[in-house]
Parts: sequence; C-alpha cells; structure tokens
Amino acid sequence: MRGLGPGLAVRRLLPLRLPPRPQRPPGPRLSSRPTVSGALDRAMDELLRRAVPATPVYELREKSPAPAEGQCADFVSFYGGLTEVAERAELLGRLAQGFGVDHGQVAEQSAGVLQLREQPREAAVLLQAEDRLRYALVPRYRGLFHHISKLDGGVRFLVQLRADLIEAQALKLVEGPHVREMNGVLKGMLTEWFSSGFLNLERVTWHSPCEVLQKISESEAVHPVKNWMDIKQRVGPYRRCYFFSHCSTPEEPLVVLHVALTSDISSNIQQGYTGRPGPNFHDARKGQLPAPSPPSAAAMSNWRKDHLGASSSEPLKVIIIGRRSTTEPHRLGYAYNLCGIIPCNPSKTLQGNGPSGICLSYLLSGYTPYVKPDAVHPHPLLQRKLSEAPGVSILDQDLDYLSEGLEGRCQSPVALLFDALLRPDTDFGGNTESVLTWKLQKERAIPHVVLGRNLPGGAWHSIEGSMVTLSQGQWMGLPDLEVKDWMRRKRRGLRNSRATAGDIAHYYRDYVNKKGLGQSFVSGAVVTAVEWGIPEPSGSGAQDPSPLFQVSGFLTAEDQSQQPFSLCAHNVVLATGTSDSPARLGIPGETLPFVHHELSALEVAIRAGTVTPDSDPVLIIGAGLSAADAVLYARHYNILVIHAFRRPVDDPGLVFNQLPKMLYPEYHKVHQMMREQSILSPSPYEGYRSLPEHQLLLFKEDRQALFQDPQGLHKVFGLSLVLVLIGSHPDLSFLPGAGAHLAVDPDQPLSAKRNPIDVEPFTYQSTQQEGLYAVGPLAGDNFVRFVQGGALAVASSLLRKEARKPP
Repeated sequence: MRGLGPGLAVRRLLPLRLPPRPQRPPGPRLSSRPTVSGALDRAMDELLRRAVPATPVYELREKSPAPAEGQCADFVSFYGGLTEVAERAELLGRLAQGFGVDHGQVAEQSAGVLQLREQPREAAVLLQAEDRLRYALVPRYRGLFHHISKLDGGVRFLVQLRADLIEAQALKLVEGPHVREMNGVLKGMLTEWFSSGFLNLERVTWHSPCEVLQKISESEAVHPVKNWMDIKQRVGPYRRCYFFSHCSTPEEPLVVLHVALTSDISSNIQQGYTGRPGPNFHDARKGQLPAPSPPSAAAMSNWRKDHLGASSSEPLKVIIIGRRSTTEPHRLGYAYNLCGIIPCNPSKTLQGNGPSGICLSYLLSGYTPYVKPDAVHPHPLLQRKLSEAPGVSILDQDLDYLSEGLEGRCQSPVALLFDALLRPDTDFGGNTESVLTWKLQKERAIPHVVLGRNLPGGAWHSIEGSMVTLSQGQWMGLPDLEVKDWMRRKRRGLRNSRATAGDIAHYYRDYVNKKGLGQSFVSGAVVTAVEWGIPEPSGSGAQDPSPLFQVSGFLTAEDQSQQPFSLCAHNVVLATGTSDSPARLGIPGETLPFVHHELSALEVAIRAGTVTPDSDPVLIIGAGLSAADAVLYARHYNILVIHAFRRPVDDPGLVFNQLPKMLYPEYHKVHQMMREQSILSPSPYEGYRSLPEHQLLLFKEDRQALFQDPQGLHKVFGLSLVLVLIGSHPDLSFLPGAGAHLAVDPDQPLSAKRNPIDVEPFTYQSTQQEGLYAVGPLAGDNFVRFVQGGALAVASSLLRKEARKPP
C-alpha cells in the first residue's frame, strides 16, 4: 500500500461480500473427517468426473477445445447447494486428493530431463523436455478454477470457495499435503487476479449507491461508523473517501481509504496504485514527472555553437526526428542557414526522443556491441555463427547472415537478431543474460542531433503515469541497462512483470543521462519541413552526388517565443512513431457532430449528462484495446452499448486472441461479450450487443446508423453517440507529398501495421530515397523490444558509409 500519497488516515481491507448461505443447523461442529451418504458420495464422484477437465496431451495442449461452460456451471451449482460445512469440506478434499498432479507423468518427465542432461544433446531438446515437465506439474483442478473464473461471478465464487477451504482446515475437517497444495494454487491464482493493476479506484460520496455506503459502514473496523450522520461526514465536502474494487466484483469495496482534504490526493493515489486505465481512471491527472522546461535563449545559442560551430559550413552527419504531436499555429518567418534562405512552413509539428531515437543515439555515440568471450547463446545455429568472428563488433558483421534462420514475434530479421542477443530466451520464459558486452569507442562515434519537442522518452511522458505497459517490463529496456536493475536501484517493483508508464518515462530520461547522450538531444525543437535533393558543394566546385537534406523548424524559448532554425544533414532518420491522427471510416456522415474518434468524447458526454442510461445506445466501432476501454467505461456507467466490428470474433489477428488471459482478464471479458452477445440472441449482459462482421454504410443526421450484415441485409439503429476507434495513422505532412511515395503501397494510406515505409531490411534505409531512414512503427516495428533492431541496422549502415569515405 505504499505510494498512496499524503493525507492517508486509514487503510482497511474489507472482505468480499457474497450472497448469504443457508443457515447451518445448531449443534456441535465436526472435529474429524466427515462422512457422507452413499447417494451424495456417488453424486460427488460423478460431478468431479464430469466437471474437472482432463489434461490434454502435451502436443495438443494449444489445440484442445475448452470444456463446455455448463460443466463448470454444474460444479458451481452443486457446490452452492451443499449447506453443511462438512459436505463442502468433503467435496474439496476429494477434489484436492483425486484431481491434482499426475505423479506418474511427473516421474516419467523428470527421468527424461535427467537422461538428457547426461547426454550431449542440443539445448533446445533439453528446454522442451523441461517444458514438458513443467506442464506435467500443473494440477488438474487448476483448469477447473481457471474456467470457473470466466463465468459471471466466477471469481467471486472462487474467493468464497477458498474461504470455505481455510475454514475447513481450521476445523480439521480436511487435512493433508494435497489440501495445502490446492489452497496454495488457488491463493496464487487469486493473487494474480487481484493484483493492483486490476483494481478500480472510485470516490465515495453521499450520492454513491446506498449498498456501497452500507457495506463500508458494516465493514469498517479500524474506526467504526457510529451512524448514518457519521458516514455522511466522512464522505462529505470536508473529507475524502475512496475505495478500490475489482472488475469482477464491481461496487464491492475491497480497500477503503479515508484521506485528508488536499487538492491533489486523487492524482497521488492513482499514481501509486493502478494499471491500464479502467472506467474510473479518466479523471486523474496525466503524467508522473514534472513538465519539462523549454530551453532558454542562451541554451539554444550554446546548442548552435556546440553542434554547428560559430562559422562552420559543414552539414551534420545525421539528424534524428522524433515523434509527431498536435497541430500548432506558427508564424511565417525566415531563418538564415548556411545552405541558403528558406521559409519556415507553418505545418504540423513533431515531438519525440522516444526509445527508437535513444537507442540509435546510443549506438552512434560510440557504444559498440561485442559478444562476450565466454558467452554461449541457447540458439545453436546463432551460436555457431557468432563463434566464427570472435572479437568482431556486431555492427561490423553481416547482419543478413547472422539473422538467417531466426523466428519470433516480429517480421524484421534484424529486430529478431538484436532481441535474441539482448534477451536470448525470453520467449521461452527464461532469464538468460545478454550475450553482448558494450565498449565505448569514441573514435567510432558519428556526430548526430536528436530533435524532439519534449524530454527524452517521447510519447511516454504524455501517457498517464500510472498506466501499466502491455509488454513485460523487461522488454521495455534499452541496451546495457536492464529495467529490473534500474527499478531495483530506484526501490521500485514490476507489477505482474509489467511496469508503469511513469517508471518507463523516468527510465528513458535516466538512460540518456547515465550514458552521456544528453548533448545530442535537443528538447523544445519542432520540425515543420524536411526537403532533400540538394547536392553538397565540394571545395573544388564539383558536387557530391549524395543528397543533402534540409530540416526546418523552430525552437521554443522560456518566454514561449519561437526561433526558426534550418539545418543541413547527409542523413535523416525518421523516428516519429505512431501518431494521434485517428483513422477514419471514410463513409457519408462521419463528420456529423455526434460522431467522434476519441474516447474522451464519451467521458465528456457522460459528465455533461447528454448520455445517460436512459439514452439511446452508444455505438462503439472497433475491435482493439481502445474500443475495449470504451466498452468497459460505458458499461461502468450502465450506458447502453452497440459494439460493431468487421472481423470475425475468432480472427487470430484480434489483439484479444494474443493477450494472456491471466494478465488481462478485463479485456478477455470484453472478448467473451463480443463472442456471445450477438444482436439477434438473448443476452445475459444487459445493455450490450455486438455486431460481428458488420459493415457500416453511413450515418444519418437524425442520429441513425445504417449497417450491412454478413448476409447482405441492412439494419438501422438509433444512437446517442458514436465512437470510431479503429486505430491511427502516422502523419508525415512535413515530408514532400506527406511521404506517401515512401510507403510499401503508395496508393494506400501509410499505416504502421499494414502499410509502413518501404525500407531495406538490413539497413532500414528507404528504398525510394538514399540517406533517408525510418525506424520503429514507421518501419513496421511496433514494440519497444523490436525497435532497437532498426537502430542497429541504421547504425551499421551509417558506419559503413563513413568507412567508405576517403580520409
């Protein structure tokens, strides 16, 4: 409970309140293992035989269908019908004793692992044998608990089941190692589900539901609530009261916080205790770090002197351009540049210095990767190739040859290579250290400048600081400084292997400082135009055939004045990432005032009271995490929802089919709703309907939407609000022709996922323009762990260019 902010007065963990059980008849409690009637005995055996799923064969574990939902529901129903503690204890004892680990399989797999260790076999064979052993150690009843958790009220049921198990152990109704083991397994599962990342923070006021106030009044034990006037004072205008609830048990106070009256307590609480924003986190202040101060006029003057020289006409070697931001007005002006007089174009602006630019700056600053002399990579083919050139930097080796044969979660061979060198067996659940060692060789450094609007860290500074990363925290790290080591020094910790956006933003800032990269980063720089094709004049009057790029923009001073600049460079690297330019449907009526492209529109409408539970449904279009967030937010306020998407629910490309269910239960709940709640079928989820594989044709001014279903039939729905949440597109309007000709398919919109910039796979140089590079999402690499491979390819290409130049 650390980090909940100042003013914390009381912390109280409240028990889950479940439906009352039938009263137990009076009489003494049993003190020994109970016995049950013959009929009940047979019923229990038959129930467990049908309800507990069999463990699939190892080779078919991913393809075996899930058990029917009715089987798990039968177990829940049967268990709820047992009114005696002794009867429930008997059923739990049989479950623990008869449906745990198959000890014969464990012995067989253990023998296989021991045998492989004694034989000179490839590491991959041993790893697979260990994985088989790990699979055999999973008890069967864990599968039952897992499937029960997917039922409505399933997590609530499992909490009560464990409470019964603990009570039965205390009364010695069930005993033995099998029962203790099952209790530990269930405890571990509940611990993951009830981690801080899945808790929703809500403020309690006098207008909160009476049921919530009643539960807090009854359960408060530290400072008992005397009467209703007492609790009214605690939640009134002079005090603050919050509670945490879980997505599976809404309006069930798990932790209640009474705090002092301060203006920033809500922000402080959230920064210390939340995950990816649920329906109750949209009021919190964004960011965890103070806003950066723009550079002073003196700092900008020093920067010009340091990087350009007082009278030097030499162009820069490399300019790295950071991430795009929102549109800002900019006065027309002219800046003197050694390449000539050029206008400053008032177009859309850039911000940045994200992980792509940071990693590339690290490599261009002279930090050189070598394979450790005693390192052995678990991938035998890659290990053989690495051993062929001992002592040779990775930057100087053939990246095409080294990456051949590697497979993983990315299409870029160099990205897979660099990730395999930094995190050798992370996809197999291992924690093998990097096989690379880093040497600072300043003679290999290439002068460069990283232009960005904000501090190093890019978009991570604009994300709500308490949000938890989708990727594992260790995958967010940069070379030679692991996130877990940095977190340990900062006395921070990962949450379910994930880190908060605030920690990652702070990590990137620290990385730049610790590695001495700050002199190459220019904050407050906004790029507005990039032009190329200008040949570089030589001393003899001849012209170098290589292109020269002209990068224009402005610097923002402390007094908010804007000073234009224009720079020349031999090479330009686009590291702008994805942008906040929302994708559009391109259908009639999309510009009508009730059609929006951001989730915040729903928040505003609910606060203003223009959308209420009595309104027509809100239409949410999309099948990604943003659309899922919108569904969760609307459902929290009991808003009617129609959810439309073009893909089939079981499409492997849907993000829900790629997320682990244990780590993202709230999103898999939305996926379950999408699958089960067709507009034409009865719905246990009142107020929600899905329209899978429906195509939206147009919007009408009277707030209606026309759809076409998979059979070609038309459907019309009346709506109160529309949210089109189908992704976003990079905006390269600062490039000639908005960069359209640089895409893989010039006739289609530029898209980080479907139509990125066409680059050479082992240099990341544009196939259409020499000297222009693209890294990160612009080149199709959408995760931090893989954008670093693009930086490796660019650095290797630039070093080869420098080596080819005459002295």
